[in-house]
Amino acid sequence: MSKPILWSAKFKRDYVAFSAVVIFCLIVLAEIALAVSIPAYLERENAMALQVRRLRMLESFDGARYFLEHTKNNEEKAVMELRLISWNFNLLSVYLRENSGKMTGDEIAEVTASIRELDTLARKIDSQGAVCEEYKLDPTFYLNALVPEQPQQ
Repeated sequence: MSKPILWSAKFKRDYVAFSAVVIFCLIVLAEIALAVSIPAYLERENAMALQVRRLRMLESFDGARYFLEHTKNNEEKAVMELRLISWNFNLLSVYLRENSGKMTGDEIAEVTASIRELDTLARKIDSQGAVCEEYKLDPTFYLNALVPEQPQQ
């Protein structure tokens, strides 16, 4: 024979027990929703940050190119150096037009650094004149090494 249970709590099915079960289910659902939504939110924020970096890169490029177009210098070497920088910006503009939408964060950082270097160089040329020094080469040493000596008669 089985012993009768002497001490037992009778479970009453009332609104308090029902609300406890509902609250528990809502908490579990909220935790699942957070577990899914937080990574999606972070992914979206990373995409937005990449887009902001891309726009800043393009703004710095446009600013540097605008400065270069409005730079005036009368020194011949400085004009040639500025023309080389302008040529680099023209090549970079073609690359950016075709690939700026597909660039990664590292590529954006590299291009931004290149733009900053070229802009700094253009501003230095504008304020101080030509940066490069011209060297005159004496080719006689090299020509003498190439031309065999004639025996004297």
